[in-house]
Amino acid sequence: MRKLFLALAAVAALAFAGQAGAATKTVNIYGSGFSPNSVTITEGDTVTWVNRDNADHQVLDSKGGFVSAILKPKQTFSFTFKAPGTYSYKDELYPKHTAKIVVKGLPPTLTLAISAPIVTYGTQATLSGVVSNHAAGEQVTIYYQPYPQPNLIQRATVLTAPGGTFSFIVEPQILTTYEAAWKGAFATPTTVQVEPKLTLGRNNGWIIHAAGGRTFAGRAVQFQRLNAATGQWVTLKKVLLNSKSSARVLYTLPKGLNRLRVTMSVNQAGAGFLGVISSTVTWRQT
Repeated sequence: MRKLFLALAAVAALAFAGQAGAATKTVNIYGSGFSPNSVTITEGDTVTWVNRDNADHQVLDSKGGFVSAILKPKQTFSFTFKAPGTYSYKDELYPKHTAKIVVKGLPPTLTLAISAPIVTYGTQATLSGVVSNHAAGEQVTIYYQPYPQPNLIQRATVLTAPGGTFSFIVEPQILTTYEAAWKGAFATPTTVQVEPKLTLGRNNGWIIHAAGGRTFAGRAVQFQRLNAATGQWVTLKKVLLNSKSSARVLYTLPKGLNRLRVTMSVNQAGAGFLGVISSTVTWRQT
C-alpha cells in the first residue's frame, strides 16, 4: 500500500510541476508567413514571435485577445496564454499570412491538508483542499485507510465551493491516512495520528480511564505528581487498567497543593496509537 501512496504522490507532484514549469515556444516570422504555422502548447505557456524578415510585421489575434506593436526586423513579441482554446491570428501588415495557437488545459490536480496531524480519540479534525480549475460544484471523493486496514476505503463525496475549495470533517479512531481524488487525479495523502483519551478524576480515590475504541485491559499507566522543588514529574504509582480500561488509585498525598497527571507510553497504548499524557489535575490535600 505504501508503494501505491508513493505512486499517487508522484503523479500529483508531476501534475503540480507541470503547472510550475511553464514553457516558451518560438514562432518565426518570414516574408512567406509564420513558421511553424500551428503550435500546440499548454495553458500557462508563452509564445514568442521573432521577426526574421527584412520587412516590418505585426501579430494580431482574430478576436482581439492579443496584438503586437509593429515589429521591425529582429524584434520580438511574447504573449502568455492563460486559457485553453484555439487562437487564430494573422499578420496585420500581410493579412493573407495566418496561423493558429492550440492551447490545451492543464491536467487536473488537487491539494489535501489536515487541520491537526495529531488528535485525541474522540476529537474531530478537518480535511481541506483546492482543485486546480478553482470551480465550484466539482465532485471530490474522500478516502480513508485506518490502521491496519491494507486498502483505501471510500468515505464520502463532497462538492467544491467557489474558488474550488473543499472540506470534510473527520473523527479518526486510530492512526488513519486520508486521500482525495478528482477527475482521475489524486492528492498527496495525509495522515492523522491518534492518542487515547486518558482522564484522571476523583471518586473515593483517583479514577483513571483510557478510551480509544478498544480495550486497554492490562495496559500500564503511570500516576504522577509534579515536584514543585525540582519541576520534574515523579511517578507515585504504576497501575494496570481493568477490563473496563479503568483503574482506581489509593494514595496518600502530601498536604497542600498537588498537581497530578497520568501517562501511558506508546508501547502500552499499542499499535496504531501514540503515547499520551492526561490533562493536569490540581488537588489541595488537607
